[in-house]
Amino acid sequence: MKCLDAGNKKDFANSLIFWASRPYVLVLVLAFLLTPSARLAGALESGADFLNIGSGARPAAMSSAFTAVSNDANAIYYNPAGLAAVNTRAVSFMHADWLMDASYDFAALAVPFKNFSAAFSITRLDHGGFEARGADRRAAGGFKSSDLSVATAFSKTLDSNSTIGFTAKYIVSSIAGYRATAAAFDAGYMRKLSALGGLPLSLGVAVRNMGRGLKYAEQRDELPLTVSAGVSACVFDAMTLVFDVKRLVYDKETSFAVGSEYNMFGAMFLRGGYSNSLTGAGDMGNISGGAGIKFANVAVDYSFAPFGNFGAIKALSLNYKF
Repeated sequence: MKCLDAGNKKDFANSLIFWASRPYVLVLVLAFLLTPSARLAGALESGADFLNIGSGARPAAMSSAFTAVSNDANAIYYNPAGLAAVNTRAVSFMHADWLMDASYDFAALAVPFKNFSAAFSITRLDHGGFEARGADRRAAGGFKSSDLSVATAFSKTLDSNSTIGFTAKYIVSSIAGYRATAAAFDAGYMRKLSALGGLPLSLGVAVRNMGRGLKYAEQRDELPLTVSAGVSACVFDAMTLVFDVKRLVYDKETSFAVGSEYNMFGAMFLRGGYSNSLTGAGDMGNISGGAGIKFANVAVDYSFAPFGNFGAIKALSLNYKF
């Protein structure tokens, strides 16, 4: 990962105050605080959990601490504001062996235009087949279950240091012949800063899955509304450290994640991360790791995350710029 361009050195405190005083930051903060609060009174829990599965083996190896780092096609999931950093057409494909024989697939296309950047993605989680049984516990055939999300996003540069982005997505969930659909929206903002000593910093904030939930029969499950904020720092020319805080609003869960990426020889990458998410899977918490290699315009990434008694989640991504 190339470190962010620090540009001219600025006083960190003044830069932070200037960024926080922007009108659009106030609007985002009010949306985060006021809109969810009215819904929390219902003590709702979210459905469509597949929307919590991050895209890309590179972010996965960093425990999905990617809100302030998003600078490739995976930004359509983590923070659409990061799409503005994509300066050439790029495609990304990912496959992961998920838990309980499920499989997760993701594909995205990002295209920069003159005044903005746009992206399109398809995400699918195939839960596989399940055995059905009647009231007498006898086998009664089987059924399948899957989840699908189709998204489109755009990002625009506001000034030399800040970008904003939005995503719209259509969600379909199917189980045993029943089908539920929903529409959702994401919004994100990113800003570059220079801390004391000229240390390049990037701040990011994103809200994901705003919209009505999936409805099966008479029950509606809210989408996993998520608010995340992060910071990344280029501590050495070849190393980037990232920190994310995430709030699952309806599930009333707050978690943090830290991640790192080390660039060796310009073409090889080592990554690691840790998250304290309550959905974690081992006595050591949610530890993740991975590696990547880049050949010209092609990058291949791999991630590995132990998941306790359920085994491990392994993901492979292919990224191509053209």
